[in-house]
Amino acid sequence: MKMNLLLVLACLGLHVQAQNLDTVPYFAVSGIPDAAIYLPAPPDTCSPLFIDDFSQWLWGKSMRSTARGERASWESLYSVERMCDIYGGLMGFELSQKKTPAIYRILSRGMKTSQQAVDRAKEKYMRVRPFARMGEQVWGAYDSDELRQNGSYPSGHTSLGWTTALMMMQVAPELQDTILRRGWEYGESRVIVGAHWQSDVDAARLAAAAAVVRVQASEAYQADLAAARKEFLKHYGKAQAVGYPNSLRILPAPIDTADRRYQGDVAAHWMAKADRASSRGQQAVTDAKKHIPDFLTQYALCLDLPLDTASAPAITAYLKYVRKQVRDEVRTVKSAKMRKRPFVQLEEGTLIPEEEASHRTDSSFPSSHAAQGWGLALAMVELTPDSMNAIMQRGFEYGYSRVIAGYHWYSDVQAARVLASYTLIRMQADPKFQELLLNARAEYAALRKR
Repeated sequence: MKMNLLLVLACLGLHVQAQNLDTVPYFAVSGIPDAAIYLPAPPDTCSPLFIDDFSQWLWGKSMRSTARGERASWESLYSVERMCDIYGGLMGFELSQKKTPAIYRILSRGMKTSQQAVDRAKEKYMRVRPFARMGEQVWGAYDSDELRQNGSYPSGHTSLGWTTALMMMQVAPELQDTILRRGWEYGESRVIVGAHWQSDVDAARLAAAAAVVRVQASEAYQADLAAARKEFLKHYGKAQAVGYPNSLRILPAPIDTADRRYQGDVAAHWMAKADRASSRGQQAVTDAKKHIPDFLTQYALCLDLPLDTASAPAITAYLKYVRKQVRDEVRTVKSAKMRKRPFVQLEEGTLIPEEEASHRTDSSFPSSHAAQGWGLALAMVELTPDSMNAIMQRGFEYGYSRVIAGYHWYSDVQAARVLASYTLIRMQADPKFQELLLNARAEYAALRKR
């Protein structure tokens, strides 16, 4: 009798343990890139950079009485169940713990992982939220006034929504454009309800992408992803061959001079120009060199390990492959969306005058330099998690260097980072990419031992 009781308790314990796995993040917080280190502080209300945040806050208020505003309010519920509602609606079948346990698990564990992507930055900056700063009540139907005690930067909801979109893109690549666009809009909803500034949302997308890239190295995630993919196809039907996401269906259009956000881009441009005469301006000139040997040299500084094409041929081949895929995706958007570069629009010079003629007639949106810098940083994180924060910071700086130099608007840089993020994560399904990654990891380990 006593033995039977012990067996029953043991079985119950195993059941509880299995259930609790749904709430375990894929990595401990120390295993996820720290946004408090690699992302800059949010703009202060007295900074010219706050112009865009204020403009977007006004836009958000104007949307509240519309159908889009109602959806934003409904989306304020921070839960796995709401993610199931949103993405189940896109997939055409119910997502729930009972009917789709594998997908539910990856959403649940993804939610915990997304929290870790932003929590340390939230605690560091404790930024006041829009509704509190403006003397209002929280507007989202499921938001609580307790948000006043929680930092606004980066946005936790946006991190959840974008983490979920990136993971669901891997589960259901057949629907990747729709999934990613919906994930983008989920972040916009936080601006509409007044719970977050636009810069909180922008930062959260980057933090979420860094976390999802890091999670690719988790055996638990890969097992959960395989199970979720199988479950999706069971309900959806036969797998379909798809390429990379279509950014023209995901990213918003470039900002026009008549757009409410143009003044934010202009303010960022003038703030960046102030750095041209400093050492940061010299770094911007160095960052204009976007060939793989130049990237290797810069990222080697983060690793305290000499890297060049001769000593690291496998890493070189890996980064070349990533760079090509990211650059190709940027070119597709540039060919369809023409935006004048800052130095052309404002009729002024740049920090690198010898390049002005070649860039005068091509599109500023999105920034190829920023996409490559951010995409290669994410790719390096897969090789060198021990130096991930320094690498992510360097990758972020590559994009800002283009604003300092006068060749891109800040919104072009932000769009480029987002594009690079989902392009790299989609690349995970490419056998060639995986082969190159495996070889690069082995080479990096060997170099470390020398």
